[in-house]
Amino acid sequence: MTLTTTTNDRSDTAQQPPIASLPVSVEQDTPPRAGRAARRTFTNEFKRAVVEEYDAAPKGTKGAVLRRERLYDSHVNEWRAAIEAGTLGTMKKKSGSRQRSAEQQRIAALEKQVAKLESESTRKDQVIADREAALEVLGKGVSFLEALSKKQTP
Repeated sequence: MTLTTTTNDRSDTAQQPPIASLPVSVEQDTPPRAGRAARRTFTNEFKRAVVEEYDAAPKGTKGAVLRRERLYDSHVNEWRAAIEAGTLGTMKKKSGSRQRSAEQQRIAALEKQVAKLESESTRKDQVIADREAALEVLGKGVSFLEALSKKQTP
């Protein structure tokens, strides 16, 4: 491994303007993903040209074409298949989740509320059934104790 170093000559730094005098560009409204790379999109003409160039490249230089364009061979294979099938120009963008209308949103909210209320009702019905069973057992216990006390009194 070779290491190259540069020397800092004082005469060069004297000719450069001080950092404070350089213009500073600060964007106020930067989107949250400003520092991230954006997904690249390719035109159909570009795709056709890359596939043609890749196919015409002699063996051993195809990788250079891919590296220069920063592509994978899977891109070229997909594009070639689309060209051969005649569907390259008809490819559609994948859409995200479909936007629901206000009425559909309201219906979904009401269905969620109904499910919550039904669940709550089922839970409360179970609590009532448990308490009724407890009262029934308690009533039987009281009647048993009354019967015992009547037997013991002459």
